[in-house]
Amino acid sequence: MATLVTACAGLPNPDNYAKPVTHVITDTENTALARRVEQWYPADAAGLSGFVPLAEGMRAFVARVGLIRAAESSLDVQYYIWHADTSGQLLAHELLQAADRGVRVRLLLDDLDTAGKDTFLSQFDTHPNISVRLYNPFAYRGNRGLGFASDLSRLNHRMHNKSLTADNLLTVVGGRNIGNEYFNGLAHTAFSDLDVLAVGPVVNAVSSMFDQYWNSDAAVPMAAFARADDVAVERLSAARSQFEAVARSALASDYVQAIKGASGPLDK
Repeated sequence: MATLVTACAGLPNPDNYAKPVTHVITDTENTALARRVEQWYPADAAGLSGFVPLAEGMRAFVARVGLIRAAESSLDVQYYIWHADTSGQLLAHELLQAADRGVRVRLLLDDLDTAGKDTFLSQFDTHPNISVRLYNPFAYRGNRGLGFASDLSRLNHRMHNKSLTADNLLTVVGGRNIGNEYFNGLAHTAFSDLDVLAVGPVVNAVSSMFDQYWNSDAAVPMAAFARADDVAVERLSAARSQFEAVARSALASDYVQAIKGASGPLDK
């Protein structure tokens, strides 16, 4: 009975947490990434968008790493699913390192897949350059089934968008979530999907859509769900140590080998 009562509890009161309105950073024409994009863009392509298909899973993973490492100003990251497996933690580590060098990171996740991840996301959110928001979150932070049972009409609206945009100049969009199976990193798994690396006016459209979701009433800051003891216990250093351990253990993995062996302009 106590669990059911908890599951029926309401969402955090918006008056009790800060939710600043932020927008895409557009002043990025002097970044190194802007200069590289200018070199690739044909002189007669003004006003046109360009696309590079990313059909192979590991190539799609490396493209995301390349964008994160190339970013100097901002990273806007939006996903329906982000697993805490090898690929998920390696990419989260890349985001943390980007934030360490001064890049503003906005991470928007659909809350359906975040059960059991509140501690990590709270740690991640404490970085001064990282903001985490959950889309249409569950009031009960445990079993998602209990949440659906008590609030199905609201919680049935999920966010399936998947994009990673660097400096408002390049974006990876498509069907892949973040997880080993999406990058062909699981044995006996044949997952097929398609992303594209995009440049040009379409990037502005992706950034505009991200802003709409990010600033919507349905996007709630991770800090709204912080427990009273989070400040004392859940430090960013704990997440950093976990990432470093995963990175060390993954040195021989297909992911790390793919990054080392990449040869594209954004792959390193």
